Amino acid sequence: MYHSLIARALRVRRAYARVHGRAPRLLRPRRFTEKMQWRKIFDLNPLFPILCDKIAVREYIAERVGREHLVPLLWSGRPAEIPFDRVARPLFLKSTHASGQVIMIGCDEILDEAAIRARTEQWLAINHGDAYDEPGYGPVPPRLMIEETITTADGDRPNEIRLFVFDGKVAVINTVFVEDGKIRNGAFHTPDWRLLDWHFKRIVDRVFPRPSRLQDMISIAERLGDGLDHVRVDFYDCGDRIWIGELTIYSWSGYSRFNPDDADFLLGTYWRTRMPEWRTILAGLFRGPTFPRRRGPAKAGR
Repeated sequence: MYHSLIARALRVRRAYARVHGRAPRLLRPRRFTEKMQWRKIFDLNPLFPILCDKIAVREYIAERVGREHLVPLLWSGRPAEIPFDRVARPLFLKSTHASGQVIMIGCDEILDEAAIRARTEQWLAINHGDAYDEPGYGPVPPRLMIEETITTADGDRPNEIRLFVFDGKVAVINTVFVEDGKIRNGAFHTPDWRLLDWHFKRIVDRVFPRPSRLQDMISIAERLGDGLDHVRVDFYDCGDRIWIGELTIYSWSGYSRFNPDDADFLLGTYWRTRMPEWRTILAGLFRGPTFPRRRGPAKAGR
């Protein structure tokens, strides 16, 4: 138990240092990115595997805010069962147990079905929690899913509005958009839509209008984040209609490099990690380094 906990802490420390050029403070973290490393090593909230499971989290969301903002689920299952000929395109095929595993299939695209099945089999063979030291993903049954493709009234892919919630209150909002087929980080705003001078590698010279249903997003996000010290609630903004994309507990795995550097500290001030020293000791003594694995086969979907 102790050996694996120490091994994870060393891996996380080395990975953070490679990205940021400094070792993280783990016992008394101050920065947002440092607190994310602390969470990855020591915070074993039993709710995390549900929030990380893209199918299980749908029930969590429905119980708290209703189903009307859930993107319709068209199918879930194994690679051999992918219904290429039964689901309307365009479609997004993604895994339920990891982050970043997505294939977009266009309307007129000629498919290599065997290659897609092989690629997605490789996805399911990877335990994202072990591979990326994000333990909330560890117990999630590996499956695939297809949700309905949502667009704006003009038929464009909507912006993604990410609300950073701390102790049930939205503190910062990040807008993500699509450019040249790639997902780009846009801008950071306060809850009253005041632009923050924060960015990562590049400054985006683009104005992001205040979403028409911003207050609804804030209300929903705060209800979903109630009882959690931190969660990110991701919405798709279609104007008169808003959809919940997912709930994120390991934003950028804590490897985002904020510019200016003070933004990392400021975002960290909203995240109150209560008694981190004692919780660290208790995690090591009584809870071990990870969540228990779920038993039984993953359920096939619709």
